[in-house]
Amino acid sequence: MSVHEPEMSLLQNFGQLGIQRKSPKNRFPLLKLPKVVLLECIENLDVLEIILLTLLSKRAKTIAKLIRWNPLDIRLTTDSRPQIELGTPINPCNRWFIKYDKKQESSRNLYFLSRQLGPEVFRSLLLKLDGNVIEEFKKMVEHICEVLRSPISDIRISDKSLIDWIINFQPTIRYVSIDDKVITTSEKLNHVLKNLKVTEYFRLGSIPSYTTFEYTKPIPSRSIIINDASWLSLLAILDGNNSIIRLIGSKLTPTDINTILKEWQMGTKLQNLEYLEFTTATLLDSDQWRRRVFNDLNRTEGDENHGRPTTVKIHDEYTYTLPWAHLVGNLIRGDGTIGTIGMYEEWKHDKMNLRQLRFYLQVWSRQA
Repeated sequence: MSVHEPEMSLLQNFGQLGIQRKSPKNRFPLLKLPKVVLLECIENLDVLEIILLTLLSKRAKTIAKLIRWNPLDIRLTTDSRPQIELGTPINPCNRWFIKYDKKQESSRNLYFLSRQLGPEVFRSLLLKLDGNVIEEFKKMVEHICEVLRSPISDIRISDKSLIDWIINFQPTIRYVSIDDKVITTSEKLNHVLKNLKVTEYFRLGSIPSYTTFEYTKPIPSRSIIINDASWLSLLAILDGNNSIIRLIGSKLTPTDINTILKEWQMGTKLQNLEYLEFTTATLLDSDQWRRRVFNDLNRTEGDENHGRPTTVKIHDEYTYTLPWAHLVGNLIRGDGTIGTIGMYEEWKHDKMNLRQLRFYLQVWSRQA
């Protein structure tokens, strides 16, 4: 994409629609305005216009960085059509998007779209690139964060090259989702867990099965959702402060689950827990598995379930409806908090005739 094309698009947005027919000496010298005047102009631009203008001019970029901008909510998606989404809590009805697409049918390399749905306004800058989209995407994100002085709040990682980039660029982030098969080695998984701090929501897609790798340290996120969670140990769960834990393909044994329930009921571990769910495969039938899970537990039959919530808040924008399950009892903690236990059995069709079980513990309190 040449420098002149975004400049033309930007100036056209300012009403300079006849610029292509004007001689250079008759064009308005926007970037040569005095500093104070240019600063005031930049302050009154739309977010996408600010981004383009500061890409065109180092002087405009320097001036823009002096402005105290309202903080932006920056969300990144990096699948086959990478996208940068921008918003602000000051005006939640306005959203801005920068979208990359190699298959863009238009002959133009850059153009704007705008649409309104009720009170919400969506403005998009569409970019057509023939080169390395991910590398251009990274540069654009770094530019936006620098100029508008806002951190990334959310990233969905679909390309493995983004792992080291986000660790180096911004190692602490609120929301991270890593797609299936992006992480392919135990070394890379260990590197991510040690160096990327996800404070609110961490989702990890499936990875190759590791028979020897075990991770024993807590994952410091409020919510964790992990596919192929065979590598996450009992110790990592017990020592963590997670509120939401969902593990698919866990290798936790009935004895491990029994330990988790006992520690929670005594109040010695998992004090922030709101919801635990996992699936696991076993050769035991459901009655045998259940007896081992509830061994030496002070369990009631669930008569206290009046008023129990049917949803769980995973994060600010995702509320999870609890799956259907056979409620097998409650645990009552010393402070009156209730832990409702549910489970159901699925058949896993393989030569070993393994049973797949889904188990959950929901923590809640009866309203006064």
